[in-house]
Amino acid sequence: MYVGPEKFKKLEKIDFDGSELIAFLESKKERLDVYHRHVAVVSCHLNHTEHFSNFPFYFNFIVTPSNEKVIGISISLPMSFTPAIYKMNDFGKKEEFIRLCGELIGNTNEQWICQCGIMKLPLKTRFVAVAGDETFLNKEMFSEKVFGAESFSFAKRVNGRVLEFLEKYKDGQYKICRTIINDKGINFFVVDKKVPDEFRALYSEVISLLRKKYGLSPAKYYPISERVIGSFTLEFETMFSNAPFERVDRLLEDYERIKSDIAKYF
Repeated sequence: MYVGPEKFKKLEKIDFDGSELIAFLESKKERLDVYHRHVAVVSCHLNHTEHFSNFPFYFNFIVTPSNEKVIGISISLPMSFTPAIYKMNDFGKKEEFIRLCGELIGNTNEQWICQCGIMKLPLKTRFVAVAGDETFLNKEMFSEKVFGAESFSFAKRVNGRVLEFLEKYKDGQYKICRTIINDKGINFFVVDKKVPDEFRALYSEVISLLRKKYGLSPAKYYPISERVIGSFTLEFETMFSNAPFERVDRLLEDYERIKSDIAKYF
């Protein structure tokens, strides 16, 4: 079974050896409450500080106690929201997972970071694409619908246009803003390189006031290299609107107008 955009349909042809993950689950069986609701997950991503734009998502190889296997591409690292109950730091199949990741993006020369852990369902991130055991996926998607959650089922909403938006702004640029998309929203970090250091505090206050004017929240901390003047966040669902950045455009227009007025006095 495959759910997601056409670009990642090759996921459904990928298989992996889950024996080591099954053994890991079984070794912790007596310590896991509601054992059948736990999965072993191997998550792999590129070195984000250097290569994040090349493939801005996360590959996840998932195995259930019943040996149901799933491969998914997620927006965030599952373990960043819910720490793994148990971790396996040294796993023998690591290079095999890295090889599969390289094949999936068509580049086997990238450096991948992988981690393995046991987590309880549902996973707290949205999946852009997912493939694997049909019975398991249908059951999880139905459960998400009942409880109003969105994890595997998000892939149903990802078409070519949405994927293009995610790829462009997941770790990208919009006007004078650095953009980061995570499961909490679309984050904008204002990086105005034309502002002299002595005026940074002043313009930071301008961004803060404009953020309040347009009813936006500040973005959460994110480790980016540029010097940030201010930040704000759009709701995640904004990406499905016809004009997702309308408020951002108005805010930045106000910012440039105020900056121009201030410049007259210095």
